[in-house]
Amino acid sequence: MKYSITMTENVNRIFFEHLIREDGQEDLCFAFYKLSSGKSRKTGVINEVILPEFGDRNVHGNVSFNSAYFDKVTSYALANNFGICFIHSHPYPGWQGMSFDDIEAEKMLAPRVKAVTGLPLVGMTIGTDNYWSARFWIKETPNTYERYWCESVRVVGKSLKTYFCDDIFPKSNFGEEFKRTISSWGDLKQHEISRLKIGIVGLGSVGSIVAEAIIRTGIRNLTLIDFDLVELKNLDRLLAINRVDIGKFKVDVQKERFLKTELISDLSINAVPYSITEKEGQEAALDCDILFSCVDMPLPRYALDCLSFANLIPVIDGGIDTNPKDDLSNIDQARWKTHTIGPERICMQCLGQYKPEDAALEISGELDNPNYIKGLPKNHFINRGENVFGFSLSLAGMEIQQFLSLILKPRGINYGPKEMDFNTGNIDFDFENECRQDCAISQGLLGCADELNKTLIIKHLGAENNRMKHENSIVNKKNKGFYTFFKESINSLFSF
Repeated sequence: MKYSITMTENVNRIFFEHLIREDGQEDLCFAFYKLSSGKSRKTGVINEVILPEFGDRNVHGNVSFNSAYFDKVTSYALANNFGICFIHSHPYPGWQGMSFDDIEAEKMLAPRVKAVTGLPLVGMTIGTDNYWSARFWIKETPNTYERYWCESVRVVGKSLKTYFCDDIFPKSNFGEEFKRTISSWGDLKQHEISRLKIGIVGLGSVGSIVAEAIIRTGIRNLTLIDFDLVELKNLDRLLAINRVDIGKFKVDVQKERFLKTELISDLSINAVPYSITEKEGQEAALDCDILFSCVDMPLPRYALDCLSFANLIPVIDGGIDTNPKDDLSNIDQARWKTHTIGPERICMQCLGQYKPEDAALEISGELDNPNYIKGLPKNHFINRGENVFGFSLSLAGMEIQQFLSLILKPRGINYGPKEMDFNTGNIDFDFENECRQDCAISQGLLGCADELNKTLIIKHLGAENNRMKHENSIVNKKNKGFYTFFKESINSLFSF
């Protein structure tokens, strides 16, 4: 199991202003976290800070806390079902190791925190340059707690800043093939970009192009989530898909193709033929640092909206809306929109990317009922199927721009939502980028992590049917192969 920590920019600001002192002395504080459980990584989602009051700690070059402060912390954690983070500063920059005193202090705290909260103690250290390091103290035996370093600490908001443990997640050695990419933003940013864990939900016309761009930007860890099979109707819009791929999972086809590029020697691709609303799809998504939403239905958008704020994972979403003229003599209008949602940004619901009632309708199963669909108006989203590869290409490009802006933040500028008007050629950007004050998503779900995650898992009949169809296809091919082999063997016996 791997470990990581994530927090909002606002929480990070509180930590930095308190812990990095003008007099150069060390300081400390406690904070609280909820656990976010992916398939191979557990993340501490920090959601509240409890700074020391007068008399709670002693600053004397080093720093120590008093028992009354710890009692306040444990009481609040117990009352709110939180895990506890113990955080202190070091007076120098970079990823921080631990002194003998640091280790002894956290070893002393680990069993007490576990007894009160049932969760591991998280220890964190911040350097003078705001570089974070973190570790989980895991109970191995009744009297033994082992330290497990986090692979990364992420600060999420208008931008995404990630601090990596080089021992767990070493830097890549990029060669001549990435020379021009690195020349655009330098080695430091390339090492940050390349170590991000990226998930793409939906491998259709937009998602397949986004995946291609992500690989060619140098990303080493990619997760592909989609339960759809390749069909004949996909061939005009899916990147590098051929007729021989019909009947295969989209994620499997793209994984095989990307691995054949041999562009990145340590490339890791996780192909997940499940819906984001199924346990396997959700757990794969929670292992990621950034998610691309390349879906066109309200339920997965709703799920991604909730997962983003509950687990502090930025989600880059986009969609295309096109209309032909009534007499099909030409296109009438086309627009495509992209945006980054997540903590300290706007949610998809406030942005109008889906309607809650449509997500509820999809959950009810009525959208799989042909009789119900027949009664819906022609312009209902379930009856819309217009799309063009060129439009998907443009939307995917805008999503990649959102991604690069989130990480690079050139000249301190943050992208908000952008919309392309095909008829005029204009890109509109005058959109809200903050939720309503009473928003149930951004305000009500922030930092809830696993408490919310498990409520989003539902049965997905379409995904289950596709997996069954794929399995039957494999069995039929094997049986057909055996029949052909048997027939040829019989013919060869009678040929003598």
